[in-house]
Amino acid sequence: MTGKLEGGTELEGICNETASGDILFLCYGSPWPPHSGGALRTIGILRQLSLRYDVELVVLTQQMLTEEQVTELKKYAKRIRQYPLQISRIRDKIHLAWCMLWDKVTYHCAAIEISIKRQKGLKEEIRNYSGIVFTDFGHWGVLVKNKIHSNWILNQGDADVQFWKVYANLTSNYLVKIVALVNWRLADSLFRKIYPNVGRIISVCDEDKELTKSLCPSAVIDVIENGVDCKYLSPNRKNRNDKPRILFTGTSAARNVIALRGFVKEVYPLIKIKIPEIELLVGGNFNKNTIDEFSKYSNIRFTGKVKDMRPIFNESDVFIAPFRESHGSKLKISEAIAMGMAVVSYREGVRGFPLRDGESVYIADTAKDFAERVIELLHDVELRNQVGSNARAIAEKTLDWDVLGLKLAQVVDAQKTKIQI
Repeated sequence: MTGKLEGGTELEGICNETASGDILFLCYGSPWPPHSGGALRTIGILRQLSLRYDVELVVLTQQMLTEEQVTELKKYAKRIRQYPLQISRIRDKIHLAWCMLWDKVTYHCAAIEISIKRQKGLKEEIRNYSGIVFTDFGHWGVLVKNKIHSNWILNQGDADVQFWKVYANLTSNYLVKIVALVNWRLADSLFRKIYPNVGRIISVCDEDKELTKSLCPSAVIDVIENGVDCKYLSPNRKNRNDKPRILFTGTSAARNVIALRGFVKEVYPLIKIKIPEIELLVGGNFNKNTIDEFSKYSNIRFTGKVKDMRPIFNESDVFIAPFRESHGSKLKISEAIAMGMAVVSYREGVRGFPLRDGESVYIADTAKDFAERVIELLHDVELRNQVGSNARAIAEKTLDWDVLGLKLAQVVDAQKTKIQI
């Protein structure tokens, strides 16, 4: 079951015998396997919804779902429908550009509009769905930009407008920067129309909630954080006799590479002066270009793509989050604190988390501060264990999916009651 997807296909999933009511879940790309923070959030939400409701999944994807993907997604959806995401061919890209300028919508919104329109009757079916319509990202809101749909719950993923502003600031490619700035302006106008038309909006943190509220003061906005399974992500860190090790995780997304590059150039040399044997472990699915860029530096090791990150956390001493941009919240932080790691971060890196400097996280303002805080934790086992333990307690209380699943159900049930489904 592989290859390019040309037309829509339908698959039966496993029906939840105790489910109450229906949810149509809209996915931009398959959330499995979850190789990004957005996909991890989506699969977490999908799992929680499937425990309480009958979920029907609509996936826009360039490639047919693999057998592995279908097997996993069938656990959470009673019905799965996959449709082609029209973004790969040259004529698709031209059509996308035209749609963006003519309809004044962002890139991803244009891709959704074009892809859905090519499936006869699908757009009206989605818009006329009688149950709750739940989205993985805010892009789907383009389908209801002209009419109120109170049964829609728009899960943003990131603040839809702020995302493009930050993206433009991150890229050094002049052409990409222009495109991102255009998307930012389009998003600022578009989502002011979308937000009043949906029943509820879900943000990942209070900061994103306030950004969204500034665009639409009347919006009903709930916060569902970037959750983790604290039973699965449970530390098993023994006293290590190996070389001291700091950990960074992610992918080759621009924000990660920029943060890693800044750390290696500005902070890492200061740490190596005091701790020459230090090792920087970079965990996650980084591409060859990124690995090659950092190969000239000593004591840096990339793990490559791994299925289970827990051993990598357990074999490291301090987690670093040297991010200077500000949007959303980082699921890598949720994972690190669930694993009981002492985290050192710039303020922007722990945006959206209820962590206190000196107690559950160490926050730095400059490269020198960052290095000193890492060194302090590396030299004091009891201190970093205590900071990590405090952080783990916060994760269990506020980020575990068992906790967030209840909040999510309250949001869905409140909206169902409001529209009297």
